[in-house]
Amino acid sequence: MTNEVATINLEIKTLTPAHIEAPNLDDLAANTDKMLAKYKEFPVVEENYEQAKEQRSVLNSTIKDIADQRKSIEKKIIGNWAEIKPKMMAIEKAGKSASDLMKQQMVPVENERKERRHVVIMNDVTAKAQEQGVDWARIQFNEKWLNKTYSRNDMLTEIDTQIEQIHKDDELRVLRINDIEVCANGFKVDPDPYISMLGMRDVVDIKSQIKRDVEIKEARIAEAKRVQEETEKATKEREANANVVGDKLIDENGEVITPKPVEKVFERTLHVTGTIAELKSVAEFMATHHIKFRGGK
Repeated sequence: MTNEVATINLEIKTLTPAHIEAPNLDDLAANTDKMLAKYKEFPVVEENYEQAKEQRSVLNSTIKDIADQRKSIEKKIIGNWAEIKPKMMAIEKAGKSASDLMKQQMVPVENERKERRHVVIMNDVTAKAQEQGVDWARIQFNEKWLNKTYSRNDMLTEIDTQIEQIHKDDELRVLRINDIEVCANGFKVDPDPYISMLGMRDVVDIKSQIKRDVEIKEARIAEAKRVQEETEKATKEREANANVVGDKLIDENGEVITPKPVEKVFERTLHVTGTIAELKSVAEFMATHHIKFRGGK
């Protein structure tokens, strides 16, 4: 810098600690406490008024004398401190302002240095990630790497450790996905929705969920089939027990039965293209809705 300012250290040449001897100060304090206790227990009345008045006058005189001596001692002890203290405090305040201003001006420079170091570090992170086949975005940046005193070798070691852990996590995920796919295929369901649960639930729980979902679905299909069969059976029994009156059927409750119209059945040939899971889903839909079909290869 061309405008350097010299630093001057404060020099104290004379500083004499004060020492005051007052041998009867404690006795005086104790006597005053006794007097206070006495007049708390026995308040001033007509009989002791004059005595109390005289004692109060002596007490006030003693108090004034103590106050005068205290003020005198303070002046002697303080000396020129009243002049020195505000000057020192003013220097402290001005120094603090200068320090704060310098810090404020240093921050942008420090941030720029950190940004340059951040770029250099990210180059290392990207290079390491590419070398070992890992997406660099998966490496967690450690802010302490920005400290100029932090060892670059330590940083590179930490990056390698993270990459090694990422590979282990990926391998474990592949094993878990395969486990879920085997389970889902065994139940003939799409594994993708269950694979998406990884990271939120463990594999054992997910496999249990697959089994529960299949059981619930089968139970619903069975219940729907049962209800349909009972409804059809009840309808047939009602029609069988009905009486023909003119051109109408009348059941045992006297209600007219309107025969369910026989829907015409059509036969169509469809060519469906899709994945195994998608074709299974189409087959399940048709079976659920009692649509007869014949699979092919």
